[in-house]
Amino acid sequence: MNKCARQDGMAVVENLVAILIFSFGILGIVGLLASSMKSSASAKYRNDASMLANQIVGQMWISDKSNTALKTNFESPSGASFVTWQTSVGSLLPGVDPSAETNLPTVVIDANNVATVTVRWRAPGETTAHNYVLIARING
Repeated sequence: MNKCARQDGMAVVENLVAILIFSFGILGIVGLLASSMKSSASAKYRNDASMLANQIVGQMWISDKSNTALKTNFESPSGASFVTWQTSVGSLLPGVDPSAETNLPTVVIDANNVATVTVRWRAPGETTAHNYVLIARING
């Protein structure tokens, strides 16, 4: 009987240790889920930026391909087609604010009709901006 008295409460300690190990496992799974959600959102923003950059390059391809026309219509900050496109960038990507001039996209067209499209965004909860750069030659 003396041996049994020394083991009183051991089942409670074993159960508490099991609950502690289980809790760490659940916390690990929750952390993994949060990390995967952040990665998924980041991939979505990169995909959206890629599609938006390809959209304006596609518009350049179907328009007048002379250097003067491309610069007039598509070069930032005042090209007519650029302004319309910039509005769609601001509506699809987070952290782009044309009124506050933060993370604005840019389009630069050189004398050889090489267009450099830069799309920027800042994900919610992040302090640094991300960017996607597309370089395309628009042959006439």
